[in-house]
Amino acid sequence: MSRNVIVAHRTDVGLEREENQDACGYWHDAASDCYLTVVADGMGGAACGSIASQLATQIVHERLFNEAARQMPMIERLDYALTEANRVIYQRAASDGRCHGMGSTCVVVAVTGEQAYLAHVGDSRIYLIRDGRIARLTRDHSRVQRMLDDGLISEEEAIGHPESNVIERSLGPRSSVTPEVRPEPIELCEDDTFVLCTDGLTGLVRDDEIFELVNHTPIKPACEALIEMANQRGGHDNITVALVRIGADVTLGF
Repeated sequence: MSRNVIVAHRTDVGLEREENQDACGYWHDAASDCYLTVVADGMGGAACGSIASQLATQIVHERLFNEAARQMPMIERLDYALTEANRVIYQRAASDGRCHGMGSTCVVVAVTGEQAYLAHVGDSRIYLIRDGRIARLTRDHSRVQRMLDDGLISEEEAIGHPESNVIERSLGPRSSVTPEVRPEPIELCEDDTFVLCTDGLTGLVRDDEIFELVNHTPIKPACEALIEMANQRGGHDNITVALVRIGADVTLGF
């Protein structure tokens, strides 16, 4: 049985940036009965960060749903789609000197049947809200995360760390990348809510605050409230949130 999938999203330039270099997209592929949500955070001068994030969402969508990919297991499809996004962004940067070194983070949730498949590159995040709790499902590909893992800094020291913007893995800056694809799908439960977001949110809003807003608010106003909270605390970066809520029946939700 397929689940009802309802998606809401919001992206905002924030209070300090002139351009929004985040991107978000969601699609339903009837041929494979797959619901896809992608959030990306671009990096690069001028418009190039925006180009990178738009390419990330576009290529992941196109490659995941092409005829060749539909023959693959979903975990392989996600790896292929993100690897292709890296290749396209890298080649675009190589052909346009203005965009040298541009890149993008990317988080992906693909829901099909009774399962959700996850993949990511960079420090954008995926959370799952279930049974009155929030769980972070991704590990940041960042210098600060590595220092945390190595015991060099504490969780408190990681907040607002001066190297918090140093990303160690992203789509585009190098000719190859290894996407992190969750090795097993998540078995879905009714009312599961996935939160996909960029660091413009998580740098200013704590996990427990994300939980309180999303768990007690319909998903569209929850997106708006999370953006507002980040902006009230400075809005120093672009902010993007997508919420994917799972229902019990087969009615198309987005």
